[in-house]
Amino acid sequence: MKYAVYIGLLLASAPVSVSAERLPFELVQTSADRDSLAPNLCAFGNHFALSWIERGRDDTAQVQFASWNGNGFDKKIPVAESKQMFSNWADIPTFIEAPTGDLYAHWLDRIDDKPHAYGIRVERSANRGKKWNSLGWLHTDTSETEHGYASLVPDGNHVRAFWLDGRLMTKPTGKMTLRTAILDGDQIRDERMLDDNVCTCCPTSAVPLTAGPIVVYRDRSLREIRDISFILRTENKWAEPATLKKDNWLMPGCPVNGASIATNGDLVAISRFTVRHKKAQVILRLYDGGSMQSGKDVVLDENTPIGRCSTVCTKNSTYTVWIGFEKKQAVLRLAEVSATGKIMSIRTLSRVNGNRSSGMPRTILSDGYLWVTWTDSNRIRLGRIKVN
Repeated sequence: MKYAVYIGLLLASAPVSVSAERLPFELVQTSADRDSLAPNLCAFGNHFALSWIERGRDDTAQVQFASWNGNGFDKKIPVAESKQMFSNWADIPTFIEAPTGDLYAHWLDRIDDKPHAYGIRVERSANRGKKWNSLGWLHTDTSETEHGYASLVPDGNHVRAFWLDGRLMTKPTGKMTLRTAILDGDQIRDERMLDDNVCTCCPTSAVPLTAGPIVVYRDRSLREIRDISFILRTENKWAEPATLKKDNWLMPGCPVNGASIATNGDLVAISRFTVRHKKAQVILRLYDGGSMQSGKDVVLDENTPIGRCSTVCTKNSTYTVWIGFEKKQAVLRLAEVSATGKIMSIRTLSRVNGNRSSGMPRTILSDGYLWVTWTDSNRIRLGRIKVN
């Protein structure tokens, strides 16, 4: 198959026995240029689409979009272009197909020449990604502060955006906030604040539940406890922030390590990087029965992992990818966990760089495969593995 190259598998030590007959992890060719970063995946029609940032020689950066047709990628399409684009390894563009069939995308552009003065631009396509139109800034505020780490999620017939907003940080005692707004056609409306003190640069993650959308993010207490919290909306009312699990991680700075949430039917799965009892861990928390009242923690990695989790799930299984270690080598790891919390397998997918150049791994389920994307030596990587 010309779009896939089989690669050798690295042996991984796992806390459970794993069958020796493993399905291969295939590398899939993409149309991204070599000097690229910030890959992401989104559901698109019957398949999915890959997005990324390409940096040109004239200091111009482009957000690119290419859809998978079942056999390979269609021609890449530029979504946005700017000489002021804020290209970041952790705060990456996102795409979503709205219930109406429209496509929305977000990316970061500088508000000012100051190092951390940037905001979130929103693009919309009404013709399946062939042409994109700008809706402008996602937020009403254009102060010389940070606005980023957005998540886009279906909400009724519209799309809802969540993001971190630093407008209050113009004052010495100001805090980073979590805000939300609705994308409705060409309009951005109903902007509001959900939490007035959150971690400054950890990615958010959101999914739609039956009652309404839910967002997970890294919270921040006055004592600098930085555990994961969630906020959900029920009956058109936003609930108060709730702590996912009291890890009591005392952290004086932002770890740039958010949580990842996925859902299928009554199953809700949230993976997180945290430190408990002075020990770094990757933990999967499972909720079943459609309730967020009580969950079950499944420790996936306590061997001082780097984290940067990404989780997806089927009706019966949850798949989590993160960056961990095999001896002293940083690797991309995959865990399959049943809906009841049993670890079915843990394996290594690929060696990666342990620094920021590996970016934020992202995953999606499509065409009977789990697809994984990350960066390696300034090049976009995409792989897949067959799943049940």
